Amino acid sequence: MGSDVSPHAPADLSGENDADLMAYMGMASDDPAGARDAWAEFYRRHAGYLYAVCMRAFASLLGGEPGVCDLVADTFKRAYDHAAGFDAEGIRDRDQLRWRARAWLGRIAQRLVQDILRRQARLETTHLEPDEWQQVPEPPAAAEPNADRIDLVREALSQLSEKEQIVIRTTFQWYQPSRANQRLPNDVAADLAETLGTTPENLRQIRRRALAKIRAFLEGRGLFQSDQEVHR
Repeated sequence: MGSDVSPHAPADLSGENDADLMAYMGMASDDPAGARDAWAEFYRRHAGYLYAVCMRAFASLLGGEPGVCDLVADTFKRAYDHAAGFDAEGIRDRDQLRWRARAWLGRIAQRLVQDILRRQARLETTHLEPDEWQQVPEPPAAAEPNADRIDLVREALSQLSEKEQIVIRTTFQWYQPSRANQRLPNDVAADLAETLGTTPENLRQIRRRALAKIRAFLEGRGLFQSDQEVHR
């Protein structure tokens, strides 16, 4: 007689929240098939969002779409491997959990990108208080944005070194227009400094130099008003 064992039929986990999917993935050693089903549902929910975010933030650093696709794949693999470490902090609301899971994926992707730069040469350091570096400046802005201006801003970013780009992108990821006196979290500043082989104090110098380059590029194309100022 033939075997009565049928192939594994993927479970429908669309009704589970993201914390439950993480829990299933975290039990991969006990239930590999269930963990894979949970990962497939988790990927279906969040892959498009993560791809769009990574294209905006990292495409120029990663060589465009192929590099971003690799980053997204690596991020979801890392998420699967470390799902047991996801902390929902007791949240059960599905929308809040969705954004918490996406923020968690974003941090994984950012650290993977930072790993790409980890071997860059150290820069000469100066001594500044960490709080000075961690103040997040308002991004230099042109007038009302349109497609041409956005393209020019992207071109301005492309003029920066890779080290300057990652500093600018990281600091502006934390910028919120509605908040005053913003600063990077300590762990983000420390991670960034380690990635670039420098100190948190020296990152402010890198950021100031990058902002000056962006401003000069945009001023040369008439996009800054004369009374605008880059915040330090």
